[in-house]
Amino acid sequence: MIIKSRKFRRSYALAMVAALALSIIPSFSAGVKQADAASNYKIVGYYASWAAYGRAYNVTDIDASKMNVINYAFADICWNGKHGNPDPTGPNPTTWSCQNEAGQAINVPNGTVVLGDPWIDAQKSFGDDKWDDPIKGNLKQLWKLKDKNPDLKTVISIGGWTWSNRFSDVAATAATREVFANSSVDFIRKYKMDGVDLDWEYPVSGGLDGNSYRPEDKQNYVLLLQKIREKLDAAEKADGKDYLLTIASGAGPTYVQNNDLAGIASIVDWINIMTYDFNGSWNKTSGHNAPLYYDTAAATSGLTDPQNFNIDKAVTTYLAKGVPASKLVLGMAFYGRGWGGCPTAGNGQYQVCAGISSTGTWEKGSYDFYDLEANYINKNGYTRYWNDAAKVPYLYNPTNGTYISYDDVQSFDFKTSYLKSKGLAGAMFWETSGDRNKTLLNKLASDLGYAGATPTPVPTATPSATPTPTATPSVTPTPTTSPSATPTPSATPTPGTCTVTAWSSTAVYTGGQKASYNGTIYEAKWWTQGDRPDLSGANGPWKAAGTCGTTSPTPSATPTPTPTATPTPSATPKPSATPTPTATPTPSATPTPTATPTPSATPGASAWAAGVAYKAGDVVTYSGKTYACLQPHTSLAGWEPATTPALWKLK
Repeated sequence: MIIKSRKFRRSYALAMVAALALSIIPSFSAGVKQADAASNYKIVGYYASWAAYGRAYNVTDIDASKMNVINYAFADICWNGKHGNPDPTGPNPTTWSCQNEAGQAINVPNGTVVLGDPWIDAQKSFGDDKWDDPIKGNLKQLWKLKDKNPDLKTVISIGGWTWSNRFSDVAATAATREVFANSSVDFIRKYKMDGVDLDWEYPVSGGLDGNSYRPEDKQNYVLLLQKIREKLDAAEKADGKDYLLTIASGAGPTYVQNNDLAGIASIVDWINIMTYDFNGSWNKTSGHNAPLYYDTAAATSGLTDPQNFNIDKAVTTYLAKGVPASKLVLGMAFYGRGWGGCPTAGNGQYQVCAGISSTGTWEKGSYDFYDLEANYINKNGYTRYWNDAAKVPYLYNPTNGTYISYDDVQSFDFKTSYLKSKGLAGAMFWETSGDRNKTLLNKLASDLGYAGATPTPVPTATPSATPTPTATPSVTPTPTTSPSATPTPSATPTPGTCTVTAWSSTAVYTGGQKASYNGTIYEAKWWTQGDRPDLSGANGPWKAAGTCGTTSPTPSATPTPTPTATPTPSATPKPSATPTPTATPTPSATPTPTATPTPSATPGASAWAAGVAYKAGDVVTYSGKTYACLQPHTSLAGWEPATTPALWKLK
């Protein structure tokens, strides 16, 4: 699992000439034996920082032996002292103060790369972390993972769907490009990472309505990447190691038109093309999330531009625009997308449906692959079908009218064969927590020649338990405007009568508030939103507080969260190939109790307060008790002495 290094870099004018000649170049890490040809394929996996919250999927759960790059998602851009995106049309219209790894507000120039979620990135304690470790959290866990897997590279991914609002502003001037590039190098040095990945969604147009845009983005993006590469080159000489520069790119024709793909390719190490999210519930016609090829049956279905919205068209267009195949990494989805209220014609495929499905793993309409394995594929009324034109499977339940498009080992078999036939650099996937059984990861690793990979059996196109659909029916089903079925299941079932309001993925809960889920009453331990109570675990934000019918009603949600000094956003959506994603992010935050008890006076000590810069040895009172400060920090709501023994010691 070796990533080859760039021994020589060419200027833009020579880039396309250089791309025609392939030579053997040294391995990425000095002293590491050269791998065989097959193992030089890249397998790039995104790890979403918020997976370590309610989803209870930690860095330690990643099988790094079957990939060579982890893109950590996401860092953000500081602008006027804040980061985040207030766009009301976005899934998480919130901003936060820019902070360092200790959660302290920092004063930095516009365009500085900053931690997206300081708590989970660098403060949360895992396993054998010590209280006085300056950096803990997911970042330290990535260090440990690299210690066990010496060839593994970690890359910071900046932006994403929600946090692309300042890219155009950053790229617009030489001064802000300089700031961004310098801070990118500072970031990866400080947090011991191996590269930078830009996920700008999107230059010129697309993305959230409130994002900054300019026609000049097309040229400015190249200038920004050139500046980052310049700074990385200087850092390489000083540090004696190679640093990676990559981007996540859109797969549709608009992205191709709005970007200088050849110019970008001449600078970056590779491009992770997001060949998924071609279709979703933003279009009421049911289609395929990541079709490999164009299916002519989709032509009259009402889907958006099916001739262009498929993997083969995206890849061949990129190659025609001057992107070397050796710099193109194919995006793969570890999740599926669902529609509800789909008519039975065509087994739900290419039908006008009622809208998004009413079920999902973490939010409606989105299904992690491990969840599909456990609960949907040829189970619970869902039947697996195969589209032999698009080379992808799909599920349909005629009882509730739910249609789900997804990928499995059979479709991955076609896709890995395809990327090999095109001479592509490897595969990228979103994201690690979606494949907890490692079914899809094993398939990628096996197909791309990774030692120790466990081959995953490929199902036949027509399993015995699966009816055989025709990939391209002789008569294209005519979309109907009146669905014959309406989804009936609820995403959050609550059996029986309960006096406590049912948990809602969009509601905000603060410490002490209660919600019911599946007949059980749960109490929030701190601020939370979107963390499903039954999946919370011992270290999560919820604890069981009784059974429905045995507890008196308790207010269940705060309609509007109270801003705190250290909110911790966690759900910047994954890189997406279409400008209208449906996933609602799951923000996760630094524990924020609803009220701070007023301490009784203690001679010689002042009452603890948020926003104060405390030094080691300072004494405060809190809730009638006296505490001594153990390490310097600026206090924040949620870091009260009684709840943070790493910072305060009871006297």
